[in-house]
Amino acid sequence: MNEVSVFEKDQESFIKTLRKETAESHQNLEDNPLSKALLDPDVTLADYQAYLSKLYGVTVACENQVFPELASVLTDLSERYKAHLIEKDLIATGFTEEQIKGLPIHQFHFSGLSEAIGIMYVLEGSTLGGKVIYRHIHEKLGLTPECGAAYFWGYGIQTGNLWKSFVSILTQFAAENKDDPRIIESAKKTFAEINKWLSGRNY
Repeated sequence: MNEVSVFEKDQESFIKTLRKETAESHQNLEDNPLSKALLDPDVTLADYQAYLSKLYGVTVACENQVFPELASVLTDLSERYKAHLIEKDLIATGFTEEQIKGLPIHQFHFSGLSEAIGIMYVLEGSTLGGKVIYRHIHEKLGLTPECGAAYFWGYGIQTGNLWKSFVSILTQFAAENKDDPRIIESAKKTFAEINKWLSGRNY
């Protein structure tokens, strides 16, 4: 087996382990009432706004705290900013700029690149689920990428490519730094934190 094949096998093994170890906390987040309301057949615009309002605080926190930490690792960070898309969607569905400014912002607590990239794994992974949510919201509420559903449309046709690019960088980072446990623990903690944040009464 050549060196490239060994590396690819290691990459695959790490991602499988990461998915397995975070499966429970990921499922708990999907089972959150706010998350479930979003995919309910009877989803309302108010449900959608409530979810986006909470997600905004997490997204802004990631961009303000985590992105700068990862600037040396993720060279395409400029393509991954999405808080402005949530602002656009909230405005399109009836929020004022003052209301958006008043939304609470989450605070991540992490140390070093391994924990930062673990957080990023969760946030970037949500773009894949976003495609499913977009289809549902578009069907039930009539929202489009141009009007009200820019965030869940996300990277559009580039979603798959940007996810593969992130996974490649993540697995290479893990291989070079031999810090799998911290990455995995950070991802698990992030799923749990976001779940708690969505359940909070701070909005």
